[in-house]
Amino acid sequence: MTGRRLLASLALGAAVLGAVVLVSCGRTRTATESDCAALLDRLVELELVERGFHDPALVARWRTGAQAKFAPELAACRGRRVPSNAVACAARATTAEEVAHRCLR
Repeated sequence: MTGRRLLASLALGAAVLGAVVLVSCGRTRTATESDCAALLDRLVELELVERGFHDPALVARWRTGAQAKFAPELAACRGRRVPSNAVACAARATTAEEVAHRCLR
């Protein structure tokens, strides 16, 4: 996988993160800065693993890069309504798609 395709996947993840304006039935809460960062970090980790990259140093490098690249989306995420279990759900998720379709709805 090229870096460009991986960035496109991460951009999709960031778009999902940026679209955390949710109309959720039930319990929601206001996302904190650490919630938003944790969700993006988990999306980065899952995208890399899904593409066969398992090196912790690479994951750390991509997390740092994604946080810088998607700083505006992270800032917009803060204060948005998210399901109360979004971060815990993302931590248990096995794919980025699961985070987008199950944890953030």
